[in-house]
Amino acid sequence: MTSPATAPRGLYAIGTAGLAIEAVVLLLAVPAVVSAQRGHVSVAGVSYLAGLVVLLIVAAVVLRRRGGKVFASAVQPLVIAGGVVTWPMYAVGVVFAGIWIYWLRQWSYARIVAARSRDPAGSPRQATGEDG
Repeated sequence: MTSPATAPRGLYAIGTAGLAIEAVVLLLAVPAVVSAQRGHVSVAGVSYLAGLVVLLIVAAVVLRRRGGKVFASAVQPLVIAGGVVTWPMYAVGVVFAGIWIYWLRQWSYARIVAARSRDPAGSPRQATGEDG
């Protein structure tokens, strides 16, 4: 069973899947960026996007560990900064950052609900006045 300080396991799976999907989208964006720029994109720009893919995969792997959410959250501004390579990456980064913020809020809410459900003072039986 999870402790009050942790969220349900399913939320970690959703977060990991979200980070993995973000990595796949960025991986698929690399050839699109090269072809859209007609070969005028720098090697540094392509390397930056490839490095972000690696960081997102690492973030997905370490999400359950201590500091995993902080690491994954720190990667999100770097994805938004990928817009320097090509402007559509700004939009991709903002969309995925919004999804990540939503996931963090859901995680926090689930943690609060889990803590309240384990609190004997807030149990439904005591709230209704039943003596079980």
